[in-house]
Amino acid sequence: MKSWRLVALCCLYAIGSMAQAALFEDEEARRAILDLRQRVETQRQNQAQASEQILQKVLEQSQKQNELLRKQIEADSAQLKLDSTQLKQDSRQAMLQLQTQIEALKQEIANLRGEREQLLREINLLQRAQKETTADIEERFQKLYERLSKQDASSSSKDKEDAVKSSKVTVQVDGFEFLAEPEEKRDFESAFVLFRKGDFLASANAFTNFVRTYTASGYKPSAIYWLGSARFARRDFNEAIAQLRSLVTDYPNHARTPEAMLTIGNAQIETKQPKEARKTFNDLIKLYPTTEAAAAAKDRLGQLK
Repeated sequence: MKSWRLVALCCLYAIGSMAQAALFEDEEARRAILDLRQRVETQRQNQAQASEQILQKVLEQSQKQNELLRKQIEADSAQLKLDSTQLKQDSRQAMLQLQTQIEALKQEIANLRGEREQLLREINLLQRAQKETTADIEERFQKLYERLSKQDASSSSKDKEDAVKSSKVTVQVDGFEFLAEPEEKRDFESAFVLFRKGDFLASANAFTNFVRTYTASGYKPSAIYWLGSARFARRDFNEAIAQLRSLVTDYPNHARTPEAMLTIGNAQIETKQPKEARKTFNDLIKLYPTTEAAAAAKDRLGQLK
């Protein structure tokens, strides 16, 4: 019985020793685990702190880059506004310069127009003065020629007159027969040839010289008619009217007078004088009703109405 108890005590001691040994081992293991946990937690915290620092640096760099980008954008925007403002100023300045140039050109054009009108007035005055001077010279020449003619006529003898008459030739123009000197006949025919060729300027000059040279010529009415017709052909209507009116006034019975009146009426139409043209045509029809010129005047009157 005692031995059993001894055995039991020995067993209990052994169990107790084993329990203590196991307990000691569990404590070491627990400590090891806690230590491992502590190291893992420390490492995790260190890694988290390192990651946070890295993120903080990245964030700071991003903020710096964003700030630089913002400043660059603001600078570019300010430069763009400055450039836009400068462009507007330059455009405004260019427009002002262009407007100034346009106004200057307008003023220059106005000045040129004024000078042109002044020149035209001066030219008209010169032409009028020239015509008046020419008419005065012609009148003086005509008086001088008549005076010399009278002196020659009074001093010449009957034999001389007979000799002159014997040198003249008989001609017939526009239904009139008269005596003419050979030079007189030649000059008239030369002027008329120029008219028929269509050289109206040369013809007008030739007939003008003829009328001045042969003031008492039987050709004179016809020469005046062809002179007026040449002026009309050159569209010098006022001169044509003046020449042909002298024919109508001085030679109302001449064969060319009705045609001269018809040409006067046409010239008055060309110079915008319908009232005067109508009167001329009516006078023509009244004075020379059976002529071809009167028939043409009736047609022209119908066109005027």
